[in-house]
Amino acid sequence: MIRLLVFFYFIFYSVCFSEESITLRVSSYLSPLSHSVKSIYEPWMDSVVKASNYRIKFKVYWGGSLGRSPYKQFDLVKAGITEIGLVQPSYTPGQFPQMQVFELPFLMRSSTEASLVAWNLFERGVLQGFDDVKLLGLWTAEPSNLFTKSGVKSYNDIKGLKIRSVGRLEGDFLKKLDAVPEALHPSDAVEALRRGTLDGAIQGWIALNTFQTYRETDHVITAPLGTVSFALMMNREVWKNIPDDLKEIIDNNSGEKIALIGGEAYDRRQKEISDKLRLQKHLTFEEAGTVKIEEMKKYVDPIARSWVDRTNYGDETISMVKEILEEIRAR
Repeated sequence: MIRLLVFFYFIFYSVCFSEESITLRVSSYLSPLSHSVKSIYEPWMDSVVKASNYRIKFKVYWGGSLGRSPYKQFDLVKAGITEIGLVQPSYTPGQFPQMQVFELPFLMRSSTEASLVAWNLFERGVLQGFDDVKLLGLWTAEPSNLFTKSGVKSYNDIKGLKIRSVGRLEGDFLKKLDAVPEALHPSDAVEALRRGTLDGAIQGWIALNTFQTYRETDHVITAPLGTVSFALMMNREVWKNIPDDLKEIIDNNSGEKIALIGGEAYDRRQKEISDKLRLQKHLTFEEAGTVKIEEMKKYVDPIARSWVDRTNYGDETISMVKEILEEIRAR
């Protein structure tokens, strides 16, 4: 009888205590109240915690407490200073060359669309630069618009104006229109607009609202320019040491699910902000329209060709983007 009780004790012990739990350090240079933390990071973490029956937990470090510079986040993840981090690929020049395709104007119609394209490109093996980390997910902000303070009614009106741009391809687009691109952080761009040393900015609606850029501009041309991309990634050694069953739970709640969480969150918030500003008449909305957008693509085509020529797998990337977009838009 005693042997039987001992046997059952060890069975009970092994069942109850063999399910290992882990706590992962998660960080971002963004505020805990930021859109990305509240609408993307936290919903994703909640889904993982619940799916694991609370065996996976997260310890959060928001506001740059593990590293403030947005340009150093990839290094923080690789070094294991943070175990999961938010990386903006454009802030790590040369590391993620194919991700630059998302900067091309008039290519993407929404954040959800662009986010799904990004993850599909990764799954199909086109994207380079992620070998040193475990990529959990990709998403993009909503397509940017052109905001100005000089009553610009069309792209033809920006000749000679100084315009803040996010990346090289947006800068190339501005140069084609004889404007002067200025690479500035959003907060610096607002100050430059206030001082009168900048005439406008290419920016998304959420960043426009966060940095209050709309207070220093009065016109917007509503046409989808480039998008800013984001990557959620984990230190590779940390990933290797996670139990297989917990890896499966993380994978099942990441990838395309993160693309949808991020894309849909940005699209919802973009609509809320643009609708609010339209009602409050903070900005004069100039609707570019389909015909004008098609006309402006003649300036983008040589930029795209040049990008293809200088980028590894550039041609394959562009072709696959168009193929994936056709699939998404046919759904």
